[in-house]
Amino acid sequence: MERHFVIIDRFEESFLLLSQYLDLGWPGADIKECSIEDIASDEELRSSDAIILSGFDCTDKAILELVEQSEKGVLPLVFLLSTSQGALTSRNILPLEGLTASSLNAAIAEGMRRLSDSGLHESNAVSGGATKPITVHRVDNEILKEKIQGLRGYRLIRELGRGGMSRVYLAERNSDGMEVAIKVLDVNNIEDSRMIERFIREYNMLASIKSIHVARIFDQTFTDEYAFIVMEKLSGGNLTRRIRRGIKPDKALNYLLQIADGLDEVHRKKIVHRDLKPGNILFRADDTLAILDFGLAQMAIEEDLSEHGEVYGTPSYVSPEQARGRRVDNRSDIYSLGIIYYQMLTGEKPYRADNPMAMFYQHVHADIPKLRAPHHKYQPLLERMLAKSRNDRFRSAAELIAAIRKFG
Repeated sequence: MERHFVIIDRFEESFLLLSQYLDLGWPGADIKECSIEDIASDEELRSSDAIILSGFDCTDKAILELVEQSEKGVLPLVFLLSTSQGALTSRNILPLEGLTASSLNAAIAEGMRRLSDSGLHESNAVSGGATKPITVHRVDNEILKEKIQGLRGYRLIRELGRGGMSRVYLAERNSDGMEVAIKVLDVNNIEDSRMIERFIREYNMLASIKSIHVARIFDQTFTDEYAFIVMEKLSGGNLTRRIRRGIKPDKALNYLLQIADGLDEVHRKKIVHRDLKPGNILFRADDTLAILDFGLAQMAIEEDLSEHGEVYGTPSYVSPEQARGRRVDNRSDIYSLGIIYYQMLTGEKPYRADNPMAMFYQHVHADIPKLRAPHHKYQPLLERMLAKSRNDRFRSAAELIAAIRKFG
């Protein structure tokens, strides 16, 4: 059964993390982003399983009224993730500080059961008067902030995001109060030593790159239980969110140029990213962007850490040679960037499939998608980026940059 969730994030900082939390507990769920004003007018929103309000004050009377309407069955489940320290007057009000995927999803599951038992709100949990089982998936490998507060020189504030076996936290540097992002790997729970090796390599790779369009790295350190990478905090959200809201063609071209510029420096260091996607492209407050998350990157001149024939990367963005499990070079990143560019222009991914293997087949065999007006003038650029044979793509990011500037 597909679940439907809505996130309304006051400060636009927590959407990525909360959507990751929900996806862990309810795989395949439809997760929508809305504004607080949409609650009164959006009928689709009112048929969702739960509305998550993030960053609002638990003493705000208008917000508390929404929680009360939920408890009365007028609205779907409404959960307030509050930043204030006021008294939590409802089971549907949770402190944002210290929130985990497990605690959020458990609260949602319990809320669904209460509504099903009371019959106040006919949600996706109820069909034909019979209550369907409500199951929330286990969330393993929780790294609790309290367990790693001993990191010298930094004060952890809250979790910003997660991926694979690592977590990213917002932290404050004790020496000057500067906010940074700290990527944390729990080394004791890693059975595959290659994960730790990749983590160490990620720091070494990023530390060698000096580009405004690649996230800046400040430090790497270890404790008995954890490995840490300290990097700049990028406060402007990620490209996924901007795509969801819509990007104008001239802005998409500007973003494409910035990403290509960052890739040019990366490739000059003989590094192939291998997992370029909108979620790995974040913005600063001044609208400059930076590439990050080099956990799957490899040195083009070194032996790959993966086994022969294994496919690494995100299925929607892998190049045809990645999909075939073959060795990659900088042209693979250019293909992934072509997928991102198409998505920036249209708001959709060029290929759709029900499973990773079917997606890999699309990358290898499906026709290159055609752009419609008013974007069709960018088709030649897209054709070169998404060519099935890497020999037909731009040979380098520098060559791609030159082509982009012709549209300026």
